[in-house]
This record gives sequence, C-alpha cells and structure tokens, in this order.
Amino acid sequence: MGVTAAQAQQQAADSASLGLMPGDIIVTAQKRSENVQDVPIAITAVSGSSLGTLQMRSGTELARQTPNLSVSVLGNEDQPKFSVRGISQSAFDLNASSPTGIFYDEVFVRASFLGGAQLYDMDRVEVLRGPQGTLFGKETVGGAVSYVTRAPEFDTSGYLSGEYGNYNYVALQGAANTQIIDDKLAVRFSFNTNQSDGFVKNLRPGGRDKSNLDKTAFRVTMKYKDDAGFEATLRYSYTRSSPEAVGTNVTGYLPGNTNAFGFDPRIDPVTGRRLGAREGYYDRDGQIRVRGDGISLTMKKDLGSVALTSISSYLKGYFLNEVDGDGSAANLLALDFRAKTKEYSQDLRLTTQFDGPFNVIAGLYYFRDTLDNLFNVSQFDGAFNARQTYFQTRTSYAGYIDGTYEFSPELSAYAGFRMTHDKTTMADFQSIVNIPGLGIPLTTQVYKETQPSGRVGLRYKFSRDVMAYAQFARGYRSGGFNGGAVVFPGDLNIAKPEFLDAYEAGLKTRLFDRRLTLNLSAFHYIFKDQQFINSVSIINQALVNAGRSRINGLEAEITAAITPQIRLSAGMGLLDAKYNTLTLTGVDLAGNRLIEAPRFTMNLAADYTVPLSSAVELTLHGDMVHKSKQFFTAYNDKVFPFSLGVTPAFQEYNARAGLAFEEDRYNLGLWGKNLSNNTTLAGVGIETNTMLRFGTVPYPRRYGIDFQVKF
Repeated sequence: MGVTAAQAQQQAADSASLGLMPGDIIVTAQKRSENVQDVPIAITAVSGSSLGTLQMRSGTELARQTPNLSVSVLGNEDQPKFSVRGISQSAFDLNASSPTGIFYDEVFVRASFLGGAQLYDMDRVEVLRGPQGTLFGKETVGGAVSYVTRAPEFDTSGYLSGEYGNYNYVALQGAANTQIIDDKLAVRFSFNTNQSDGFVKNLRPGGRDKSNLDKTAFRVTMKYKDDAGFEATLRYSYTRSSPEAVGTNVTGYLPGNTNAFGFDPRIDPVTGRRLGAREGYYDRDGQIRVRGDGISLTMKKDLGSVALTSISSYLKGYFLNEVDGDGSAANLLALDFRAKTKEYSQDLRLTTQFDGPFNVIAGLYYFRDTLDNLFNVSQFDGAFNARQTYFQTRTSYAGYIDGTYEFSPELSAYAGFRMTHDKTTMADFQSIVNIPGLGIPLTTQVYKETQPSGRVGLRYKFSRDVMAYAQFARGYRSGGFNGGAVVFPGDLNIAKPEFLDAYEAGLKTRLFDRRLTLNLSAFHYIFKDQQFINSVSIINQALVNAGRSRINGLEAEITAAITPQIRLSAGMGLLDAKYNTLTLTGVDLAGNRLIEAPRFTMNLAADYTVPLSSAVELTLHGDMVHKSKQFFTAYNDKVFPFSLGVTPAFQEYNARAGLAFEEDRYNLGLWGKNLSNNTTLAGVGIETNTMLRFGTVPYPRRYGIDFQVKF
C-alpha cells in the first residue's frame, strides 16, 4: 500500500516549512532537520534509494561516492578503518579509537568490529567531513559517518528484494511496516541476509576457500507519538557475521620474494605456478565471528519554544578473527583476535525553537564501554608464542552547547563548545611469552584527562540557492593505551591526546533553476600530537604521538539534471598532507606524506531513465571511483622494508540496468561491481620478524540479477 493522503499532506507541509524542492535531502548533521544545502558542513548525503541503485551493501563502500574518504581493511569489511581528509589511524588493535566517529541513529558505536554497517532499510547515510566535536563528541577529529535507518510510518507497507550473482552470491532484504494503534503506535521489521562462496581460492587440498560472505541481520523498530508533542522510538538490532577467515595476500621481501622460512608465498609449493591475486596455499583454516545486539530508546518532547531529547542505548558485541598471517603452506605466522564488548550511552539535550534570531542546542552526555580482550600470536612454527589479555574500561562525561545568531536574513554566526572528561582503566594487562625474559607481567594502569573542543563560524546566504560559510573548529581524540604491547613492558605506554585545528571555507549553490548543484570546500589543518603506532613488527610496536602535520585540501561535489531523464554527479578531492615533524626509530620523516591520504580522489556517476510504456520504465546506472597512490606507513619510500607499504592508483567501475513496473512497485535488474577486477590491496602491513608484507585484496568482479517487490 502507498502513502495515505494525510501523510502526503503532512510530508508536503514539512517540506514547505524547510523550503524544500523535489530531490532535496534532509540531514540532521546539526541535530536539527535541515536541508543539506543550508548546513555549513561539508556533507555527502546518500539517500536510501541511492544506496540501492549504487548496490552499496556495507559501510566500506561509502568511499565510492565521497571525496577525500578512504576505507582500508586488513580483516574483512566488518572491521573497516576510515580516513577522512587524511585523518586516519595506523592501529588495528581492538582497543584503538578511530578519529572518525560511527553513529547509528545518533548512537555512537566505538567497537571497530561493529563499524562496518550492513546497509539495509536505510533512510540515508551522512558523511560529515571535518571535526564534529561539539555535537558528536571527541572521537570525530576527521569527521563522522552517520547511519540513519528508516523509522516506522503510520501505514501498512513493505518490500522484499533479492540478489543472485556469481560465486553463488545470494542476498535477501525486506521490511514490513504496520500500525498497531492508528496514528499513535507503529512497528517496522526489517532484515538482511547474504551468503557467497569464498572469493579467495585455497589451493591446499581439503582447505576451505576464504573471504566469503555469511551475514544475517534484522532490526525491529517501534514508534509512538501522542497529540501533546511526545514521541518515542525504540530500536532493537541483531547482527551476525560468520565467514571464513580473510585470504591474506602476502609477499616475502627477502631475495626471491621469500619469507623468513625461505618460501615465496605467491608460488604454489606443489606445481611451482605463480599464484593469482585471489589465490593462496593456506596451511591454516580460520574463521571470523561477529555478533552484535543493540537496543536504543529515543524520546522527544515538544514544549513549544523548546524541545527535549533523550537517547539511551546499550550495545553488546563479540569478535573473533583467526588469521593465517603468512599466507603460505608454512606455519610462520598465525594471529588470533578475540574480544567481548559492552557499550552504554546517554545523551540528554535541549533544543530551542525560538522565532527570534537566536537558537541553541545544549546537552549532557555519558558514555561507557568495556573491552575483554584476548590476542594470541605464534611465529616460526611455535618457536615464539605469546598470549596477551586485558580488560579495559573507558568512561566519558561531556557537556556541550551550540548556538546560532541571525544578524539578518542573510548573515548568521554560529559557535559551539564541548568539555569532555575521560577516564580509562587498563586492568589485569598481561602478556605471557614462551621465551624466558620476554613478556609483560600483570599490571593495571589508569589514565584521566579533561579536554575542550568546539567551533566558531559565519554563514552568509547570497540568495535562496547560494550559501557561503567560513569557520574554525578544534577537534581532539583522547589519549589511550597501546593495545599492541606484547614483548616488552615499556611498550605498554599511554599516548597523549591528539588535536586538530581546522580552518575551512565552503560554498553551496543550486544553479540554473536548481538543475545544477555545486558544492565547494577548501580547508587548512594543523594536526598536533597525532596518535601513531610505530610498528617494527606485530610483536614490537609502540604507541607514540607524531609531532605535527599540516593538511591542505580542496573538494567539489556536482549534481546535474541534464534533462528530466539524464542525471550526472561527480566528486573530487585534492589533498596535500605532510608531516612537519616526525621521527620514528631515529629516522627523520619530516616532509613525508601522511598515511592513507591519497593526493587525488574522484567519483563519477550517471543515471538515465526513460519510460518504455505507460507502466514500464528503464533505468541505466554507471559509476566509478579513482584513487591515486597512497602510503600505509609514514616511512613512505625512504626506509626498506617499510617502503613496501604503498599501493598504486586504481579505478573501480560499477553498473546496473533495471526495469521498473507499475510506478516502481516491481523492479528487475542486472548489476555488476568492480567490473575492472581491481586487485589493488585495500590495506597493507609490514612484519619484520617473519619478513612479510601482507594485505587484503578487494572483492573480485561480481555480477548478477536483482528484484524488488513493494506492497
């Protein structure tokens, strides 16, 4: 069933109140519902319908349509590592905090292994570039990725969609929505599941192929509203991922591309044949297990001139990753990661809705998470074994205020301030090594800090369709413990907080009777005390602060309705990101480029829609992404073997052709992803004990059919 007449009238009224036109996207980047073109933040907003057209199925794919966003993985897509405008982290330790915040329906998710969202039944995704510390919190130095799921509607409706492709890929998604009490209580159930064969072939007889898909998730959402301005939304989410371990792509860096055991991991030891990028002879079968269960309650009360909002959440997660680190027939390097986490948060805020020139948002925030960690590493066929355990607790309190004052209909000023207090306890840390004299005895350490963040800026509206802004923002990421300490007690150190001073100017325009949208931004960053893993090897790494860096950049996003049938979009990012002061292991690296900061990124997309009859419509879509060369170590190309931590420029191409019937009630399509069969590594690490460079290859060329039925 479709939208009711009353709902259509209400949606039209809401759109009119915000000055919206068809195709405009509403975002909540400033904790208010606003047209994305009116928000003084560089935002890429992708609607739920566009996610389907683009065949985006996980958060790792957002970089396909976002300038200056890179996503790397050294596991599978359940554990992505985001880099926004060159602001990244070098650690994959499970206690590491990302400088890019991940949010689901305004709930912060800290655990890295729960950050690779399964994109199903989404309203939109917002990628906010630049520090967002005032309203989103301390771990948004680079920016924030905000996933907004579809809320229940007061009707009866739903859909079912499915896909089938090569590698025996099968996926189903769906949602069902209904009212329990007319115009007061509604419920929505949505689900997602996908499976496939392994994308990386294991040539060892009896060995299981690796890097497959095996995911299941569902979400239940209930929404209540009354006639007195009160609204409550209760969400429960369930996610499971159970694939085989990732098939690492590993190269030895001794003469003849051999590792410390004298094997070339890229040679089949039986036939002598050189292996393809997605082949391996893995001596170890492993598995990945991800479990997540979360519940959140959002309550809002409209009191007229002010509104109160409360967001409460609880999240429980489990992670297991068993890795064949040497990627060969030799038992040279094996890694096991296991963690249990619990996260609690409470956000309580007041939002004014005054008719006058001044409005403000003020709130209090609490967050607490625990991490029960186990890490096992074995090298040289068990000659070296280590077992690291700890229990980490992090607690955070914050108060914040953000206000806007309109001097005139054209000119407004905005400013925000947040003060955050953090306490981290690393309890019962211990690393037991089978070599006398090595390891870390049982110890407990505590770290506390209180730090500010905020922003100040001006916005000027030249007209209804042209807006410019200029601002300064300060972001910070709290200090932390080195979760990678294994061998030496001195490695269990504490890094200081990192700070980013960000200067940015932007222009958002809608031109030619709103057929062209052109958004531009330019920024200058001063990055101080960047937290950095100085990794000599997997078992010998220190957490340090990387002196000082500077980042200059430009971004452009364009959307053009060439004709009613043809729509083009493009994004471009330029980065000049370098370390001003950085010394690692006695080597001066000043002038080197920042890690995971490609100088040039570009994305293009084209859509063509044409009616074939009164009931049938043809849609054609194509998109591509280009990223230039990037480094995964701060040594760049100066010091061997770390100079191997570089990947070349690459392109990926994707396409879909679809037929829509009866005003899009039924849909059939053909799709293809990574049509260029790109094999550029999506993440790189250097291991000096076993003489290896290891990485993860992206999913191969895939193609298939899809369908959707709406009811």
